[in-house]
Amino acid sequence: MKILIVNSYRVDIEQKINSFIETVQKFGSFNVVNDVELFSHVRFIDYDAIVLSGSADLITRGTYSKTYIEFLKYNTIPCLGICYGHQMLAKAFGGEIFSGLNQIGRNETVRIIKNNRLFKDLPPEITVVESHVEHVSHLGLSSAGFEVLANSPSCEVEAIKHIEHCFYGVQFHPERSGIIGETIFRNFFDIAWDKKRCGKNSTRL
Repeated sequence: MKILIVNSYRVDIEQKINSFIETVQKFGSFNVVNDVELFSHVRFIDYDAIVLSGSADLITRGTYSKTYIEFLKYNTIPCLGICYGHQMLAKAFGGEIFSGLNQIGRNETVRIIKNNRLFKDLPPEITVVESHVEHVSHLGLSSAGFEVLANSPSCEVEAIKHIEHCFYGVQFHPERSGIIGETIFRNFFDIAWDKKRCGKNSTRL
């Protein structure tokens, strides 16, 4: 499997993206590209899956790449957005992002509310690492084409899946959440691989 990691960190990039690399490299080969280098006309047809990193940027302040949004709109490769990447994925399709409680570097119990392969082999409640001050709003999310897969006491939208596309997002950080996070990555890459085998037009996954 060939995986593209989209980096959205602006400072201490090597240190912060390394946790993604350490996990992703267990499942296949990878390359890293900065989000500001992505445009709607850029196609990465050789890749089987895309992972969108977190970031210290705040979407509500407008500090995000507009070309990155356009890329996400036109992308057709299975995609997993993490924290900021999750928020950007929702925003690209019309979701709303709001400021909330400061959840920097804390553990949270996330409740899985909808059965999905992303959480295969995991219990109904999982403890994961959170690190954010913004979150995706539940309001209007279905109109944006997403369904909510998980929530928590601190965040009403902890995980989403696009209804038509193989696009997933998680507000928490699986790359910092040990075996639970590694299981989520494995499940996502299994989904992406099955989609490749079933054909690009398959929406059942």
